[in-house]
Amino acid sequence: MLNTLLLTAVGVWLGAMVFFASVVAPTVFGTLEPQLAGHMIRRVFPRYYLFGLICLSVASLASVFARSASPWITVACVVMLGATWYARQVLIPQVNAARDAMLAQNESHSPEFDRLHKRSVQLNTAEMAVCLLLLYTLAE
Repeated sequence: MLNTLLLTAVGVWLGAMVFFASVVAPTVFGTLEPQLAGHMIRRVFPRYYLFGLICLSVASLASVFARSASPWITVACVVMLGATWYARQVLIPQVNAARDAMLAQNESHSPEFDRLHKRSVQLNTAEMAVCLLLLYTLAE
C-alpha cells in the first residue's frame, strides 16, 4: 500500500508540473495581455507549490516506510520537497519583486527577472526528471 501511495504522490506531482507547463502557462500567456497573465500566474504559483509540498510530503513519508523504497528514493523525495519549498518561499517572491521592478520602470525586459525565471524553469525541469526517474524505478 505504501508503495502505491509513493508512486501515486510522485505521479500526481509530475502530472501537475507537466499540466502547468504545457497547458496552463501557454494558455494564460496566449490569451491574456502580458501584465494580466503575469498577475494571474502570480496568484496560481502559491497554490501550485503548496500542492507540490503536499504531494512530496506524502511521497517522502511513504518512502521512509515502503518496503521496496531504497534510501536514495527517500533522499530524492526530500530533496524535491526542499526544492519546492525554496521555490515557493524564496524564489517566487524574488521573481515577483524583479517583475514588479521591471514593470515600475516600464521595461519589457529585465536581466534579473530573466535570471530568476530561468532558475525557476530549471528547478521545475529537474524535478520533472527526478519524478520520471522515480516512477521508472518504482514501477519495476
